[in-house]
Order: sequence, then structure tokens, then C-alpha cells
Amino acid sequence: MAEQNNLSGFDREELILSFHEEIQSTPEAVDGLVQRLCDVAREMGCAPGEMDKVELALQEALNNAVLHAHEGDPSKRITVSCLCQEDKGLLLVVHDSGPGFDVNNIPDPTRATNIYSSHGRGIFLIRQLMDEVEFQDGGRSVVMKKNGKKPSA
Repeated sequence: MAEQNNLSGFDREELILSFHEEIQSTPEAVDGLVQRLCDVAREMGCAPGEMDKVELALQEALNNAVLHAHEGDPSKRITVSCLCQEDKGLLLVVHDSGPGFDVNNIPDPTRATNIYSSHGRGIFLIRQLMDEVEFQDGGRSVVMKKNGKKPSA
């Protein structure tokens, strides 16, 4: 699974948050999950001062799953996993059951020829907001990381 490739830097003993949930592919379920997860992450001190960015990136990744991967089909499911370790940061994995996509074929929304395109803005935002972003499983999983606090010298 995509998550296993990225857990090597996280120590299960030192996690301050471990969250895993599967939701229905609907805007309402997405909004509820984003609110719950981000409220808990803020309360636990994950990515202090960065949670607004994390929240928007998570919302974009989930909206992409609902609109593009599942084409609005509420019978499809989306899984979200979140790990937080104070010094390692916050790791989010969003996985859908859609057909996937080639991230290299997404139009660059900053180019004038794509200014009115309905594709690419969410991925662009995610990449701008998070410190590391990786697409796995043919585009069905997006792995997003926000770096943790730097240790004091």
C-alpha cells in the first residue's frame, strides 16, 4: 500500500496522531472528514501554523477524488490516513478507487492557454501548499507531507 512506502520516517511509538477513515464519495462526507481531521490535528499540535494550508490541500485532494476519480458516484469510497509526529511532521494519504491518471498530463493552470481549464488547479494548489507531494498507484493515491518542527540547537 502507498502508506507503507512513506512510514519509514515515522515512529509509531512517537505518533501524536494516527487517523484512518473511509468515507462515502460525496461533498458532504468530504467536508465532515476535513473538519474532524483538521480539528483533531490542530488540537494535537500537528503542523503548528500550517494547518490552514494542510486543510486546503486535503480538501482539494478529496474533491478531486469525488469529482474526477469517482465522477460524483456516491457509492464509491475514499480512504484517508493521517500520521503526525512532532519532529517528522504530518503525513496525509488520500486513496480513491477511480481509474487513476497520469500527473504529467495535467495542464499547468498558470499558463495563459490553460487559464479557463477545469483541470489542474487542485493539484497545483496541493503542490504549493504541502512540502512534499507524491502520486502513487497510477494516480489513485496522493501522499502529502507537511514537515515538522526543526529540533532546537
